[in-house]
Amino acid sequence: MADRSAPHLHPVRFHELAEWEQARAPRHVFVWVAFDHRLVATGEHEGPDNHAGVWSAGGFLTTWPQRLVGTPGAWLLGHVQRMAHGEDVRDAVLADFAARHGGASPSTTVWPLALEPPR
Repeated sequence: MADRSAPHLHPVRFHELAEWEQARAPRHVFVWVAFDHRLVATGEHEGPDNHAGVWSAGGFLTTWPQRLVGTPGAWLLGHVQRMAHGEDVRDAVLADFAARHGGASPSTTVWPLALEPPR
């Protein structure tokens, strides 16, 4: 019989790297990165609807690159591409963020996630 217990949740720390308002929808959009797990969280708040997802870096690249073109989050694309290829991009991303935000560090959020074992 299959184990029907609840999945074990792991605390995953995301760095809040890009947020912006899109006037054409209008909607609030965010892109966050969890370096230790090579994950990207995305979200869109549009009126009463909220949509969020957590992607592997590679999965993010199959769905989100065109959404970043011309947005304040466009600078992240190259970093996520390198992360998807196994590069440790933490220092480069945090330095890039600081350069764009007057030396500030990004806020972080911890989400409890049920993670699949690494392949």
